[in-house]
Amino acid sequence: MSTLPDHNVELIVAGTAYSGWTSVEIERAIDQMSGTFSLRLAAKERTGAKDWKIREGDECKVMLAGVPLITGYIDSLTRFLGPDERGIEISGRDRTADLVDCSALNKPGSWRNRKVDEIAAELIAPFKITLAVSGSTGAPFTKFALQQGETVFAAIERMCRYRGLVAWSAGDGILRIGNPDSGQSIGRLAEGENVIFANRSVTVSDRFSDYVVKGQAAGSDERNGAAVAQVQGEAKDAAIARYRPLLIIGEEQSDRASLKKRAEWEAAVRSGQSQPVQITVPGWLGADGKPFAHGMRADCDVPSAGISGSLLIERLRFSRDADGGTITSFDLVPPEAWTQLAEPEPKA
Repeated sequence: MSTLPDHNVELIVAGTAYSGWTSVEIERAIDQMSGTFSLRLAAKERTGAKDWKIREGDECKVMLAGVPLITGYIDSLTRFLGPDERGIEISGRDRTADLVDCSALNKPGSWRNRKVDEIAAELIAPFKITLAVSGSTGAPFTKFALQQGETVFAAIERMCRYRGLVAWSAGDGILRIGNPDSGQSIGRLAEGENVIFANRSVTVSDRFSDYVVKGQAAGSDERNGAAVAQVQGEAKDAAIARYRPLLIIGEEQSDRASLKKRAEWEAAVRSGQSQPVQITVPGWLGADGKPFAHGMRADCDVPSAGISGSLLIERLRFSRDADGGTITSFDLVPPEAWTQLAEPEPKA
């Protein structure tokens, strides 16, 4: 097990830092609104773990090299005793987990001529979560309405799809909306240098030749009847040679431009995600001494697995145990997997 100070994971609760964990697993991802952690401390001798003033539901931070990886709450706490060991196991998630778990109960539950960020800010306000937006969020929705029993995150994600945006958490408890691809690189992941394991798969089962998104536009004095009864947007994936159409029914009242953008988003994301790569390296820190981060890119060179080029880190897991040591496992995809298609702001 690594004893490097910079690889020391701390759980901070009520200003007290707890460390010395014998097992660590922390996961963060672009397509996972809330990061997760699991920490375990086990020892053969009697430890002070049972006296730690930690309770399920407590606010907490998981820190690595001075960087918060998780800012949220403890979901569960287990204290255990066996013939060979005793200790404590703690797991939890980012604050944004409440947006994933909880229903959106805003009243009246519908908005007109409001933008994604404006509606999202109202949805998350009861949870006292901060919103950070990068770039343009596109045109306002003519009308957006919550669906019965829909979670807060599901509603936000639904809006984002029509504006080519992603909602995610960076580990600091803030909800972010924008493009998760930072364009920054963590450096090389290369065969014979720092790669422990590598795997690349290619599948076309979730890709289609033609994408058609149908919806209904809102009527007005100028536009009504057949003009708004049903509109649609289309996109193609040129790499799929045989005829494989996919029809998607739009969840919202939309115009042709936003439906086309949704169709293009489906084609781009499905194309990129059909070529997943997994790479495992030793350690948790980049050359700059900071923890690796999802949304960054890696310059990959693993010819034995057919992996090369700049790939986007979609998901990562920091882990440590007695068997595997201290490692980071990356799920990487071509950047077009999360190519965002946000609408430009309308000109004044």
